[in-house]
Amino acid sequence: MKAYGYLIKMRMLTALAYRFEVWVGMIGDTLMLAASVLIWKAAYNGEILGSGASVVGLDGMITYTVVSVLLASVFSTDVQNTIYSQVREGNIALDFMRPLNLLGIYLSEDLGSMVSSLMNKAIPLVLMAALLFGFPMPDSPLAALLFILSCMLSFMILWLMSAMVGLVAFWVAELGNLGMVKDAFVRVLSGSMVPLWFFPEGLQRVSEWLPFQYTYQLPLSVYIGMTKPAEAIRGMGIQLIWIVLLSLLLAWIWSRARGKVMVQGG
Repeated sequence: MKAYGYLIKMRMLTALAYRFEVWVGMIGDTLMLAASVLIWKAAYNGEILGSGASVVGLDGMITYTVVSVLLASVFSTDVQNTIYSQVREGNIALDFMRPLNLLGIYLSEDLGSMVSSLMNKAIPLVLMAALLFGFPMPDSPLAALLFILSCMLSFMILWLMSAMVGLVAFWVAELGNLGMVKDAFVRVLSGSMVPLWFFPEGLQRVSEWLPFQYTYQLPLSVYIGMTKPAEAIRGMGIQLIWIVLLSLLLAWIWSRARGKVMVQGG
């Protein structure tokens, strides 16, 4: 565990060293934040959107949007690019010789990047959002706690999906736009751009059987109080089920990938 902790620390320090990239990322996230909030203000235009249990006011939607942009800036899942570059450059065989679990190494590196993003992106964004739109307060202290727990599970779901996309590199010469397709599915079906309760009922029902809405919409709806504590706990149970299923699938793909490297002589 100390070795993985050291990897997290080193990735944090490495990320903080690239100050220009940090500033560019902050500016980009700030523009995304402002544009998203202005779009929702124009969409509401003094009205209340949604129906039934999915009615949400403008203030709630602004909070949802601000926290969504914050999560997007923090959730760092670069594992798919890491695996792809290592396979393409032929360094993956050397990685297999490391005394640590290779997926554990990649996870530690992404955790370090996430902690770094929390410090150099999320905190400045919160301050900027507080100045422009007001501080995005949670519905209650309990909602804030459940939000944090749900976010931890959300990150693992995102990471597992990214790792599986990266492992495709063992069978194809180029990933092409596969990673972008996965990211597009996440952005649309996770509720990070537009909450799924604004989608057609049929699509909402289909999304309940997919892992995407449990990456963004669940923690965000908990934060603004749209999902009550009992429903949040049930949702986190579903998140855990998805983590187990995706972990088993990743382990199977990983075993096949290792065998492919061994057969080809690494």
